[in-house]
Amino acid sequence: MKYVFFDIECACVYKNVAKICVFGYCVADEQFNILEKEDILINPNGRFHLTDNRGGGGIVLPYDYDSFSKLPDFKKFYPRIKELLEGEDKLVFGHAAMNDVKYLNLETRRYHLPSFRFRFADTQVLYMAMTETFDKQMGLEALTKIFEIDYTPHRAADDAYATMRVAQEMCEHDGCTVPELLQKYGIRLGRIANGQYSGCVSQRRSEYLAEKRRQKRERGERRSKFNDFVYGYRVRPQSEELKGKKFSFSRCIEEEVPLAKGLVKEIVKRGGKYSLKLAGCNVFVTGEDDASPRAETARKLKDAGQIGEIYTLSELQQMLGAELPT
Repeated sequence: MKYVFFDIECACVYKNVAKICVFGYCVADEQFNILEKEDILINPNGRFHLTDNRGGGGIVLPYDYDSFSKLPDFKKFYPRIKELLEGEDKLVFGHAAMNDVKYLNLETRRYHLPSFRFRFADTQVLYMAMTETFDKQMGLEALTKIFEIDYTPHRAADDAYATMRVAQEMCEHDGCTVPELLQKYGIRLGRIANGQYSGCVSQRRSEYLAEKRRQKRERGERRSKFNDFVYGYRVRPQSEELKGKKFSFSRCIEEEVPLAKGLVKEIVKRGGKYSLKLAGCNVFVTGEDDASPRAETARKLKDAGQIGEIYTLSELQQMLGAELPT
């Protein structure tokens, strides 16, 4: 089995256009001995318009841009790239590979060429599965710092080499081969064929995302119950102790429905009111060590004089002095 690590650089990328200017690759055997390593420079048949992942400027490719116009275009190199990537004796790797697979697919459409057909693994997906950091997609440069790998960013062949070294380091860390590593972390290979492609995924991340969706749905259901209670709760206050005070809670408090309802009842009982919106309150109540976006916004509003007071949950409970549900 040969492992083909590849990386692509584009002169420009738009929604349905990706003009490839460099195809870099590094072919290794099962012991990570390098068999081939090369940059294939390609005439993109278009101007260079380079952006970072947020659409701003900043990416500088380590090539002479003027020289690309003298080179053959993608059609000329298509057979060679196809031979490199395809074959039952090969497993293709990329880092954030779906981007590069998409670029290949777009270029075959642009030049009316047959689709590529190969399976691929993704070192970014592997690292997330290995470290269970499913909410953070680590870039290749970040991983080279973690694994102390020297390379030149955005030189495609070097990116391909760095991807190989990352895979090698992960195998050495777990003391296993590439197939064993893929099996250990439940990796389903990505595929491209007939102009369609699907990404490389890990079973652990799929389970994690499913659990996050379940938790988000349940939080939404709890907040909905609390919102319905607030809209429908109308009683006469028994004192004017909190008259003029309009409270609002952090989401983490609102989601504890019995607790939140008990607090609102006490507030209204003492002449206060409850607002579901920050803009409608002058007293905000946070959870302990609450760094949520809602709490941060409340602190900024307090600094701007738009919210008068901020209490922690325990401070509010102490102030109310009542036995409340927990």
